[in-house]
Amino acid sequence: MRVWHILLIALAVTLTAGCVQPGIKDVQAHWGEVNDQYSELVANVDINNPLPFLPLKDVESYVYINGIQIAHGNAIDIEKDRVVLSIKIENQRIKDMWVSHLQHGENSEMMIKIVPVINLLVFDYRYPIEVSQQLTTNMLGMGFEDQVVSVGGVDIFAFRDIRLELGKVDNLRTELVVSGTAENNAPVSIDISKIEYSIEMNGITMGKGVEEINLNLKPGEKEKVRVPIYLDNTKLPEWWVTHVKNGEKTTVKVNAKIYVSFMGAEYPIQISQETQFETAIASSVKI
Repeated sequence: MRVWHILLIALAVTLTAGCVQPGIKDVQAHWGEVNDQYSELVANVDINNPLPFLPLKDVESYVYINGIQIAHGNAIDIEKDRVVLSIKIENQRIKDMWVSHLQHGENSEMMIKIVPVINLLVFDYRYPIEVSQQLTTNMLGMGFEDQVVSVGGVDIFAFRDIRLELGKVDNLRTELVVSGTAENNAPVSIDISKIEYSIEMNGITMGKGVEEINLNLKPGEKEKVRVPIYLDNTKLPEWWVTHVKNGEKTTVKVNAKIYVSFMGAEYPIQISQETQFETAIASSVKI
């Protein structure tokens, strides 16, 4: 027994000194079970264990987005040199990921930590292995065409340089700002009253409403218009399920109408755009 104690102590010293360390040779991940509560990543991990007579007890796994832990997992199958991991993302954490990702300009750091756990009998030895990947999207990069109102072949009103910008974002909602330049080319004043909008992501209505503008433009006047529209972030977990099941792809549809009126008539100006964005979380789980 004394000899075993000496050997275990020697092994522990060897491991903690970094002389002999376990390693990861390869990781291949794919989506497993995806439901309303969680999204499962299944990862096949090839292990390099320099001390095969000391079996792996477990392999812990963690996924972070900008330092926020969004997933945790453990081994569900352990062989001599291969481990299968079940890494579960709680869908409610997608709201935290969304907020952080947008606040970082749609360019996030995704860090994967894999921790082999070796049973040394007297204690468990953990050796964390970390790798980082960039997660980049361009959800707000959609472009809009200039919109012009003509009466009798004459351009009366124009809404140009239309953009969608990020406003305030938190776990409850995402503020998007529709901006553009309004031009009154008519010989009379024009009133811009409101914007009516809807935003869909993979067929889910993420935002819908009416926002007041109440702007009056005199003949020949131009003015910058900025009006907020909103996404309901409480629907993000529902959207996330469709995103994952669709191969980490999302189609965004923005439909809006800006209402202008002059000489007793009201004209709705249609602003519509569709775009797609993708993520690559499953394929980024690699060493």
